Amino acid sequence: MRRPVPLVLTLGVLACAFALSSCSAGTPNPAGSSSDAVAPATATASASAAAGAAPIAAPSTCDAVDLTADAAVAGADLAACVVAFSKAAGSGHETFSASDGTTGTADFVFGDAPALSGTVTSSDGTTSFVLTPDASWVTIDGAWVQGDATSSDPKKMLAGTIGQAYRAFADPSATASLISSAPSWTVQKDQDLVDLPDGTQVRAWRVQADAPFSAVGADVQEMTLWLTSGHVPAGVQATVSVAGTQTTTTQHFSGWGMPVSIATPQP
Repeated sequence: MRRPVPLVLTLGVLACAFALSSCSAGTPNPAGSSSDAVAPATATASASAAAGAAPIAAPSTCDAVDLTADAAVAGADLAACVVAFSKAAGSGHETFSASDGTTGTADFVFGDAPALSGTVTSSDGTTSFVLTPDASWVTIDGAWVQGDATSSDPKKMLAGTIGQAYRAFADPSATASLISSAPSWTVQKDQDLVDLPDGTQVRAWRVQADAPFSAVGADVQEMTLWLTSGHVPAGVQATVSVAGTQTTTTQHFSGWGMPVSIATPQP
């Protein structure tokens, strides 16, 4: 098994969705000693997300986020808007890249029963993963391994640790906590043309934290969210330092509200 610690960090990053920068700093200590159980065959988006084709209307909480050039936005208001929209949509697709050359892609379910399925490619090759509220599966040395953080088997323990990191940071409250840790944000002067994972482009406002801040034991030098005029999250980028190591991570989102099916591997 090659480079287990970078694998944990990489999957932890991708598992975080909007909380990615806090995860890129490192995975949390395992909480408790329970092992991952076998997951149901499939985790699907909620009924509201599965409605799919219709655009997702911005929740009323987003009224406090003024998307005009030079507008000041409170971190708490921005966090409430992003979380409320993500919950209303329920699911989508994301791509991920990091300054070390790592890339990834995933389908996700956002909310009280989050789930994530995709791949990460680094200098070590490509790793697949399926993460649900009560199970984690990761390919290690080319084979699926079901996570068990209490196992004496290092591969099962590694996959279980990834699952615990995912559950800690995929909770909507973790997303809100990260964004609101920066008390003030500013909408930049011009909209950017953002490339989305589905091959389309969208114009989005660049909303940037006004100053460095700390969150989940990490120092965040810069963080930017891209929101369309309808308050749809199009992307997020963060530069984070922990223990002297700095990493910049970028995610882009598409297919908000489209149904996804996240199936666990069959042994």
